[in-house]
Amino acid sequence: MGKKKIRASLYMESKIAWKRGELNVVRDPDGHLYANSKHRTKILSEDLPEWYIHGYMYKQHGYISAQGVKHLLYKPNYIFDNHLHKDDSFFISYNEPIEPTETENGFQWYKGYDHVLGGSLIVDFIKAAEIYSGYDVNEICAEIARKREFYYERNPEAKERI
Repeated sequence: MGKKKIRASLYMESKIAWKRGELNVVRDPDGHLYANSKHRTKILSEDLPEWYIHGYMYKQHGYISAQGVKHLLYKPNYIFDNHLHKDDSFFISYNEPIEPTETENGFQWYKGYDHVLGGSLIVDFIKAAEIYSGYDVNEICAEIARKREFYYERNPEAKERI
């Protein structure tokens, strides 16, 4: 069998599709992945190189590439203190710089990113981006440490569970 073309930065184990007016989770019976959560491929999880990080994103399980990362932006959420990284946003760009922008309703958001992660996958991706993209993660790691300190200050019982 020939070498499989792995081009997408995101491969998901399933895709979410509308069928007969209902939202359905579609999985390939043979375990093939969906590129960018849309297009069925002939790629299996074991075909992916080691720089694809497995995790939960976009309400599904999948794999995201930590190679070729050009820009990262970590925006911790200090409003909700009941989860460590669940409400944080971690923007990833493989090309364009990530820049702030304002939406039509005055909400600040960002442009130039390819993917947004949340939850514990943020920490795994940061480590992988440092290894596979040579990205300097020192600033992001410092902010992660501040967020961890904030969280454990407000949730001392959580620190005992580690």
